Amino acid sequence: MLYCDIIAKSESDALDRASEKLRLGTEFLQVVESEESGTETRYRIEATKSRGQEAHDVLKKILGGICSGCDLFFVDSYDRILINVTGPHLGLIIGKNGLTLEALETVISVIHNRDYSHYKPIVINPGGYRENKQKYLKSLVRSAVDAAASNGSVSLPPMCRADRKLVHEYVSEQKGFSSKSVGEGPERKILIFPDDET
Repeated sequence: MLYCDIIAKSESDALDRASEKLRLGTEFLQVVESEESGTETRYRIEATKSRGQEAHDVLKKILGGICSGCDLFFVDSYDRILINVTGPHLGLIIGKNGLTLEALETVISVIHNRDYSHYKPIVINPGGYRENKQKYLKSLVRSAVDAAASNGSVSLPPMCRADRKLVHEYVSEQKGFSSKSVGEGPERKILIFPDDET
């Protein structure tokens, strides 16, 4: 359970300070223990429900209407909430080129973050899709860089925003090569080219 100890003059002050420290609204916190010491009191403040659990519950409700029988497991870290999904029919969650997954993450993130001052993106990982996609994109970038070294600029197939972001990151690790996104909407793709072409 997420908690912190706060020394304050009042319970409301302790809850406000815990809210800043834990990055949770005061409505999601409760005082579970207090110990007086002179003019001040030490309060132990606990979260009533973790943000990861809340995001998990929202996604489970939505997935119940898409593909039943899925199991969800979440990891709530400082900068994001990762939800791993296992079960049948995971392709329905991913969609063509990952577009359904990207839309689902956007919707869940908006629903989940509306009650919090600190935004945490929700990352959904159905059946190890993220890891497999990263391996594929790294391999694609290596092949494209090899081709660009001898043929000049190389165009990759259209891909979703999240995949383009990873490709740009992987290209930046390749010395002597750069990348840029071109096109609009679902046809947006990446060009990889040697730096001496710019």
